[in-house]
Amino acid sequence: MADLIFYDKAAVKVSVGGTSEVLLASDCSVSFSSSVQPLYSIGNKGSLGQFPSAARMGEISFSFLTSMTGLHDGQPGNIINFLASGIKGSINSNASGALIQVAGLSGTGFLSSYSFNIASNSVSTSSASFTLFGSGEVNPSDAASQFLNLPITGRLANSDFAPVSDNARLATGVGHGRFTNLDDFRTELTGPTSNGTVFGADYSISFNHNPIYKVGQEFPTCTYYTTAAEQMTVTEDIFNSGLSFDGTDVNGNGNVNLNVKGLVNNNVQMQIGMSGVKQINTSASVGLDDIVRTQKTLVAAY
Repeated sequence: MADLIFYDKAAVKVSVGGTSEVLLASDCSVSFSSSVQPLYSIGNKGSLGQFPSAARMGEISFSFLTSMTGLHDGQPGNIINFLASGIKGSINSNASGALIQVAGLSGTGFLSSYSFNIASNSVSTSSASFTLFGSGEVNPSDAASQFLNLPITGRLANSDFAPVSDNARLATGVGHGRFTNLDDFRTELTGPTSNGTVFGADYSISFNHNPIYKVGQEFPTCTYYTTAAEQMTVTEDIFNSGLSFDGTDVNGNGNVNLNVKGLVNNNVQMQIGMSGVKQINTSASVGLDDIVRTQKTLVAAY
């Protein structure tokens, strides 16, 4: 009988191009799906059978602290932020994917979404989601090989790796709103002249990948990165309803940099840059016994 497994925190290991990092996830979800459709024939009652209509796919999604304890290409930050930055700025369409390992399960997946939040005097949390397609090679003479090439597979077990438990590093390297700044974003009013105060920001980016399938093969022979859509909702105290028709952003320069910092060593920062930013929405909300805040939605496409 297998040992029972209990998780209060999930250690998720992500490996990209020879670099790996273990993230302390507060939750983790793994799914595996297969698409089928029934086939009907005129003159016959009921279906002739259910047949595959798409390749089998898997998905892994998890939430984790916005850590900056890693160092990738000389830049501080977690490996998910490093991966997202590399994909959106890539001129090479052919994607290699990342190896995801959790609770004895493993699979090679492609980052489909990444998001995090920043607010004053609050710890930042992030979430990521990967789509998994499988390796693409199955030996017809070996029935067991079809399971080795599934998008994600493995026996549930305690992980043989653990996240960094150094409390000093975690306290220093977890994103927090205390020293984080968004200096490149500033709403200005001309009459009377006034600058907005930023209270928080919610950031997200999503990626589209196009798997290429050969005849006689279920899993893709290669996968191409196609497009990315980026969005940031900034909360402040100025309502500027005069959105320009061409979508010019509030700064006029189309670039926004969010500098995420930790609590102790706030000289270390993880920077998220958005280029070609357009403002598409402005709204205001108020709660009981609270100040009026406005939200501005900024978008960028790659």
